[in-house]
Amino acid sequence: MTIPTLQTARLSLRPWSPSDGDRLFTILQEEDILRYFPRTTPPARDKVDKYIAHHLTHWQERGYGHWAVVYKQTSQIIGWCGLEFLPETEETEVAYLLSRDFWGRGLATDAARSAVEFGFQVASLERIIGLAHPGNIASQRVLEKCGLQFVDRKGYFGIELFRYWIDKPPSQVG
Repeated sequence: MTIPTLQTARLSLRPWSPSDGDRLFTILQEEDILRYFPRTTPPARDKVDKYIAHHLTHWQERGYGHWAVVYKQTSQIIGWCGLEFLPETEETEVAYLLSRDFWGRGLATDAARSAVEFGFQVASLERIIGLAHPGNIASQRVLEKCGLQFVDRKGYFGIELFRYWIDKPPSQVG
């Protein structure tokens, strides 16, 4: 399948390229960037390449996945955002990570909102979940701004997280 590129006023969500690994690796080395993730230690460089390859495969298998998030003003990759199928729970999660330099500008909300819309309109998903560490207030707000509602606390990836979800709007049920 051809992976689409999504556009917002400030961002492009585009397919990953193997050449994007260096930039993503640099972002993942930023202090505390993974503070609220199950693994808080930055990955080795080869793991970044595996992440990119995984998501390119995920797109082929599922019709959705993660995009590289590009800030239009600089044409620079600033992180990732997208949808991922979680086989353990058979749910699809919207997730995101942006470079610290781009926090607090509403960019994660822009990216996540586009991913959720894609999930319902193109990938025909019926429900999308979001997961946030209980201490990550900013991520909780992103999910809420995208229309997801808090449901419960549940174990994912070996840690307890807040689970949010949104169902496909009735106007899009076809």
